[in-house]
Amino acid sequence: MNNTSNIQAKRRELKLISKPLTELKTNGDIKTINEGLKAIYGKQGHQEFKTFEQWERLGMRVKRGQKAFYLWGSQTTKTIIENGQKKEIKFFPLVALFSDLQVYNSYNNK
Repeated sequence: MNNTSNIQAKRRELKLISKPLTELKTNGDIKTINEGLKAIYGKQGHQEFKTFEQWERLGMRVKRGQKAFYLWGSQTTKTIIENGQKKEIKFFPLVALFSDLQVYNSYNNK
């Protein structure tokens, strides 16, 4: 699977997980879809989420074989050329995060 189709598969998966959270957001039970996603992941014991780079800055390393959790990024606009005309599309990028259960302190494990 190439990178584009992998991202599309992750996006489809995240849409499925996010769909029931839309009603909770509408009802005011959660502030954001990402808040609901973190609560779902938290039921598995994951409490703190950071990007790969954020964990590295803290001296932490992601354990081998760990799969990222995905949240929605801030809405962004991308300009594409379609049929010779510029077109702006708005979308929510994916943000890959790892949890506190997926990392170890690299300074203590040298």
